[in-house]
Amino acid sequence: MANNTQRDSGRLIGGGILIGLGLLFLGGQIFDIGDLMAAFWPFFVIVPGLAFLAGAVMGDKKAAGLAVPGAMVTGTGAILLYQNMTGNWESWAYIWTLYPVLLGLAFNFMSQRTGDNNLAKVGRGFVTWGLVGLVALGTLFELFIFGSIGWLGSLLVPAAMILGGIYLLTRGRGSSPSIYINNKVKRSSERMSSGPSADINPELKRKIDAALADQEEEQTM
Repeated sequence: MANNTQRDSGRLIGGGILIGLGLLFLGGQIFDIGDLMAAFWPFFVIVPGLAFLAGAVMGDKKAAGLAVPGAMVTGTGAILLYQNMTGNWESWAYIWTLYPVLLGLAFNFMSQRTGDNNLAKVGRGFVTWGLVGLVALGTLFELFIFGSIGWLGSLLVPAAMILGGIYLLTRGRGSSPSIYINNKVKRSSERMSSGPSADINPELKRKIDAALADQEEEQTM
């Protein structure tokens, strides 16, 4: 089973990389290869990252860990694409704070696929402090060191708002419905077991105990 999952993930990653590189080379046949490479070479970084993300999304929960390299590699390519198109290479002084944000988003995705709430808590922490660092260091460097507000006003603040919205959406999905249902069934079972023994239906209690056992077994898998 594990070998089949690994082969499926490998096919997804390899197929995504081949498709992306094929599109780039096809574009090179149509347009001037020199201009194309000068403008879009970061896609050689983005495409492998997207392939990892595709493997994480399309694979089972054992492939959820591919979201980490996928987020980091794709994010690096996106940063390089922005810097290459704008020439704002000095933004590395503070834009590196996006890496904790990317890692936190990957952790949140993994927690949703695996049901690990502790991982979601760690991911929210990375996203929060990464956004705080991005805004704080971006303001410091752009306003007081580089003496420019153009990039800060036109891109940094909207990007922080978008990432903040993503953070709120992923935070709201931290608790899975199965955990909520399981807790309600447990509370019902506890109320039944705490009452007089004459009021308990043995057959109903047996069914509830069996359902709880099946639910706990699914969560540990």
